[in-house]
Amino acid sequence: MHGSGRFTPETAAQVRAAIDRLGFRPNVLARQLVQQRSTTVGVVVGALDNPIYAELVMQFELEAAKHGFHAMFCNTQGDENAELAGLGSYLDYRSAGVLFVSHPPGWIKARQMIEGRIPAVFVTCDSDWGDVVRCDDETGGRIAAEHLIGLGHRRLAYFGDTVDDASNRDRRHGFEHVVRTAGLTPTVVTWNRYRAFDRDRQAQEAIADGITAIFTTDDYGAIELLEAADRLHVDVPADLSIVGFDDVIMSGLGRIGLTTVRQPKRLLAETALVTLIERIKRGPDSPPIRQTVPVELVIRASTAPPKHLTQTQFRLS
Repeated sequence: MHGSGRFTPETAAQVRAAIDRLGFRPNVLARQLVQQRSTTVGVVVGALDNPIYAELVMQFELEAAKHGFHAMFCNTQGDENAELAGLGSYLDYRSAGVLFVSHPPGWIKARQMIEGRIPAVFVTCDSDWGDVVRCDDETGGRIAAEHLIGLGHRRLAYFGDTVDDASNRDRRHGFEHVVRTAGLTPTVVTWNRYRAFDRDRQAQEAIADGITAIFTTDDYGAIELLEAADRLHVDVPADLSIVGFDDVIMSGLGRIGLTTVRQPKRLLAETALVTLIERIKRGPDSPPIRQTVPVELVIRASTAPPKHLTQTQFRLS
């Protein structure tokens, strides 16, 4: 079946015909047990309704196939028990390793379940017990703030996620550092993007307080903020500039035109897979490694100078 060994062309044709007739498929688990090698990689995803996770999943599947692996996915939807159930399945299937695309810092049971049993790589999130591959979140926050201040905005806000993970904190820290260095005081809002009434109220309060520019922790929240601005009859970018983070596909659509900090999704997936494969080869004894990939600002139609200023005022040196 693998094309190895000594056999005549006639025998090979008979075997292939029998396989087609019977619809035979090899037992992958049995083969992996014999070979003592698994070709399955587990992927834990936070919520596939967030476009960044869906796009990363696609990249993981493509990169895994390039390296001869098959990806299995667990969508936790913010439920720790769902994560544990998915990890249990990965252990049952003797997965070669697991990629965490989302892992809240307070969830400790996953470590108890898999540490020392299968390698783990954390992608776009953080950990002290596995390898980490993240984008430069702090620089992303800095360049978002520099862009908005360079346009002339003096009242800026950061709308952060309700999940206070490492990426969220680093993006906020980079943003706040630049704003404070410019002699300004940033406003920080915990953004409830899952309830339209709360979204509208929070956006309305920020605008009433004189905020003219908002940086959100991800594109999903930024697009929700664009929707809230429409409902409040707030003109973007004339009355309010908005910057997201991720550069998901829909952010580049003409009707959205979101200025955002781009995560290199393909590079993240490729680096994560290579890191996992190297960890499988090295074993668990060597210390975890941390890798950072660069980000870049993508300027579109959701940002502009405030109406009462020209673009040349208050530009950073």
